[in-house]
Amino acid sequence: MELFHINTAIAALGYALAATLSKRALSQGAGILRLSFIMNWVFVPVFSIVLLSHKGSIPWSQLQFPVLTGLLFFLGQVFTFAAIRFGDVSLQTPVMGTKAVFTVLIAVLLGTEVVSVPIAMASLLSMLGVALLGFSGDGVERVGRSLCLALASSFFFAGSDTMVGYYAGGFGVPMFLFLTILVNALLSCLLIPFFREPIRRMPSSAWSSIIVASLFMAAQALLLNYTLARYQHVAVINVIYSTRGLWSVLLGVLALGFFAQLGKNAAPRRIFILRMSGALLMCLGIMILFYPSKPI
Repeated sequence: MELFHINTAIAALGYALAATLSKRALSQGAGILRLSFIMNWVFVPVFSIVLLSHKGSIPWSQLQFPVLTGLLFFLGQVFTFAAIRFGDVSLQTPVMGTKAVFTVLIAVLLGTEVVSVPIAMASLLSMLGVALLGFSGDGVERVGRSLCLALASSFFFAGSDTMVGYYAGGFGVPMFLFLTILVNALLSCLLIPFFREPIRRMPSSAWSSIIVASLFMAAQALLLNYTLARYQHVAVINVIYSTRGLWSVLLGVLALGFFAQLGKNAAPRRIFILRMSGALLMCLGIMILFYPSKPI
């Protein structure tokens, strides 16, 4: 096991913690677009920390790469919001597991990374594992719309990860990451006209959850993107990062108990079996990553 495996696992857990706190903030009336807008701007000072390690000049002739990366990241967010608002979140969540598969396909098509058979198999297993975790909830409605929006979101995020892994090293990792997140924050201003209410009208009780969730989300995003830029193993990193779905389920159950929202009845046996199957598939996928083999 190498350092990038550990970094990615920590980032996955950090995402799950941030997502749980985000759900708490949303239940307190934060609003999904306003929460995202605030998070994107919290990202900027957090990512500016890496500028302390920046050395050398900035290759302005390659500025299009961090700008495009920031645009892809922003588009991934937009389609995620659209899938949640106009689709069905019970389908959107598992479909996002396709991000691991998209990173493999992009790597093969563009030749940005050597993809072995175990990596391809692990990506597929992680996607199936996330699907089982997601589909173990309530019924699905508005299937076609949810699928299209969630698949688009997954594709754009995979493209963003690939850009970071392939171009950040040559540009200068600290400045590349900062410019990417700055572009994302600036583009998030386009969300303001779609706010249901101004930020100043958000309930004061939601702010503590918003700030903590934003800091956790920014920290895990920094760790993940730094790991992508430093080690370039985009496909492998995305397989391990997909364990955020498993952590989200586990932390969600704990959060429900903490906030005294659990019902009197336990989850049906079918749901438990699906979730355990999903968890086992994800673990199997990660184990396969450590099996040596030739590239595709």
